[in-house]
Amino acid sequence: MKRRAWKFWQKAYALTLGVCVLALGGSAAALGALSWQRSYDAEIGRLLAAQHAAAQDFVLDAAAVYARRPSALNTLAQNYAAEAAREGALVRIEQDGKTLADTLPAPDAPLPEAPAAGSRVHAVRAAQGRRYLFVAARLPGPPDELTLTLAYDTEPFFAEWEDTWRTLALAGAAVLALLAVALYAVLRGLSRPMERLAAAAGRIAAGDYSVRCGPHTGDETGQLAAALDEMAARVQQTVCQLEDAAQRKQQLVDNVAHELRTPLTAIGGYADYLQRAALTPQETGEAAGYIAGETKRLAAMSDRLLQMAALRGETAARDDVDVPQLAQAAARTVAPKADAHGVVLRVKPIPACTVPGEAPLLESLLVNLLDNAVKACEAGGRVTLGAQADAHSVRLWVQDTGCGMDRETLAHIGDPFYRPDKARSRRQGGAGLGLALCFAIAKAHGARLTFSSRPGHGTTASVLFTTL
Repeated sequence: MKRRAWKFWQKAYALTLGVCVLALGGSAAALGALSWQRSYDAEIGRLLAAQHAAAQDFVLDAAAVYARRPSALNTLAQNYAAEAAREGALVRIEQDGKTLADTLPAPDAPLPEAPAAGSRVHAVRAAQGRRYLFVAARLPGPPDELTLTLAYDTEPFFAEWEDTWRTLALAGAAVLALLAVALYAVLRGLSRPMERLAAAAGRIAAGDYSVRCGPHTGDETGQLAAALDEMAARVQQTVCQLEDAAQRKQQLVDNVAHELRTPLTAIGGYADYLQRAALTPQETGEAAGYIAGETKRLAAMSDRLLQMAALRGETAARDDVDVPQLAQAAARTVAPKADAHGVVLRVKPIPACTVPGEAPLLESLLVNLLDNAVKACEAGGRVTLGAQADAHSVRLWVQDTGCGMDRETLAHIGDPFYRPDKARSRRQGGAGLGLALCFAIAKAHGARLTFSSRPGHGTTASVLFTTL
């Protein structure tokens, strides 16, 4: 069975609580031990002072009695033991190994030996279930060889401190319990936003880029949430762009297949017709003409596709191209077709200026725009080529008086193989690649190609160069 891993907040909780227990417990124990030692030393000092006063009194009384009547020393010892018992002290008085008075309890452990005359020793011993401070002193003579041992009951002191220790333990346990609850609440509260971020990151990793982590607060969690939201938004945008690009590529492939099928079918049909039928020279010439025409259309479409592929993602050269010469060259190329359609082609005076780019590509751009403008006009229509220039930009424009375009057509203009009037485009030999090539050339030159049009009011195509 797989062990469940601890979460980060659980590790932090256990570690922090452990440190707090050690710190508080150790501090409380150290302070309690120091307080107990000071109280113990004070209590022992007090009892030793009492023993010293009692010993001095007995020494003085014993010297006086011994000087007048040595036999009365025993009676003095008995009286002294009785008086000491009334004051809470137990006594044993010995002389040269002989016990004169004894009210001491029997200790559980041996008492220390009496020191030399004029000094004392003390120790705490248990006796009859209680703890006593035993103080043994060898008294100076006369009389000689007197030993005074006093026992003071210290059980109340130890009992009081046992109560104090229990109180400290209970108080410490209560404080640690409160600390544990407060620490749990704080760490759990801090971990919930991180868990939400982890869940959101998991959904993003699973492909749900619409998820958002908010709210965006000013702390580190809010900054992380904002970063995740920004990442998700950018990934979502990139995915949408990739999906759109893939869809466009698939549409382009489908359109290419569709556009190739018609001329190939015609070429195959006429070729089979030439092989199987007995044709007159005139019929043979007509069939060969159809084949040649469809072949030229396929070659033109192939050239356009190759040009678009060559321009994709590329940047054109930045040579200075003379705009008046460019306009005149494009107009000369389209003029014969305009005359054949009965369309008036006019070039307005072009100001002296240059644009950066490749002259052949820019000429192809203008030729395509002029050619489309001529196709859009009926006999008697007009096509005008002009330019405007200032210190920061150059604008070339082609205006016609043709049929114009609606909003739907303008929205799809420039899409490969898009033709709003397919029958008319086929009659004129178009495959819907001319404007797509124009957009590709403009993009390669850092220019912007736009169209404005209304049905029945003609169309204006503008090429704006701002990278001069």
